Amino acid sequence: MADVYWLWYPGDFSIHQGMLQNFQREERSMDWPAYWYIDDCNRNVKFTRTYTLNRQTEFQVFARGKGYVDINGSKYPLNQRTTCQPGKNIVTIFIGNPTGLPAIYIQGDVICSNDGWQASNFVDRLPAGYDPLFTRPDQDPNMIKYQTILVQHQKKVTKNNGVLFDFGRAVNGSLHIQTRIAKSITLCYGESETEALDVKNCYYKQENVDRHSSIRKRAFRYVFVPDVSLNDVEVTAVHEYIPKKNNSKFETDNQLINQIWNVSVETLNLCSDVFFIDGIKRDRWIWAGDALQANLMNQYSFFDEEIDKRTLLALRGQDDIKQHINTIVDYSMLWAIGILNHYEMTADLKFLEVIYPKMQKMVDYLIPRFKIEVQHLLY
Repeated sequence: MADVYWLWYPGDFSIHQGMLQNFQREERSMDWPAYWYIDDCNRNVKFTRTYTLNRQTEFQVFARGKGYVDINGSKYPLNQRTTCQPGKNIVTIFIGNPTGLPAIYIQGDVICSNDGWQASNFVDRLPAGYDPLFTRPDQDPNMIKYQTILVQHQKKVTKNNGVLFDFGRAVNGSLHIQTRIAKSITLCYGESETEALDVKNCYYKQENVDRHSSIRKRAFRYVFVPDVSLNDVEVTAVHEYIPKKNNSKFETDNQLINQIWNVSVETLNLCSDVFFIDGIKRDRWIWAGDALQANLMNQYSFFDEEIDKRTLLALRGQDDIKQHINTIVDYSMLWAIGILNHYEMTADLKFLEVIYPKMQKMVDYLIPRFKIEVQHLLY
């Protein structure tokens, strides 16, 4: 982890990005947001830290939102060099963002946005949240920056009065299109050749595509372009991902078992960029049941603590509980089990300090409902 990073109210980055993730589902040209209550981040946050300085020092606050800097009761604007005098200095930064995540990045030799800041939503005050994905002032925590690789098709063949592209692997990303014809084209996606060739019923399809069209991020291996000739169109895939280090190694003298392991690790890799999601193709939502399975396997593969934390925070949302996680009582319990597993995996007391009050409220929410269910069973 870098020494300096963007700060926000703890959990808010995961909650905000989790909300966006749960709006990603698309089915046969129809958007399909998740069907449960979804929280978003706090819109107004106060960051505070006290410094006792031996000498004068300067710092600069970059922000995502509107606000100001307060030093010992005096106000200063954002985005300019601000000076603190020797002695005790109470630095408070007020940030409001009506459309996204309020966040700050403080650059300075002494006063900077490292560990030690407190964040308040004007109800509760906790250690400020951060993520190792965001360590530079030019970044925006409202935007996930994926790394990309170009994937060329391994096969390009004429079929069913069109052209079928096989990229040879699962791609989670978009397409670059080059056409040599004046008319627009149709893109039919598939995880199998059969699905891509089904122009009417394929899960993902985009019509009226030309060189100016915006191509949405989708998951696929095959792309079929109907009603074109072999040389009319060229398609390149752009796979998006967040790098993870695979800390595991598994090998036997049985090549089939080795292949099963490798496919399993790649599947987990594809389904765990920012969060553990149920799959890259279909609903792409964050489910507590799927997340626990990924959580258990993560410790034997990537050992990525941050994906665990983001997923647990996103699933739970803000403090007030309005319904079971994903509307399923079992998933509320699996979420709590996931916290235990994460602690046993990492011994991360700082994360436990943030998540424990949310877990306590979830347990308090569960107990009376269990009593009602037991009474129904007994009588």
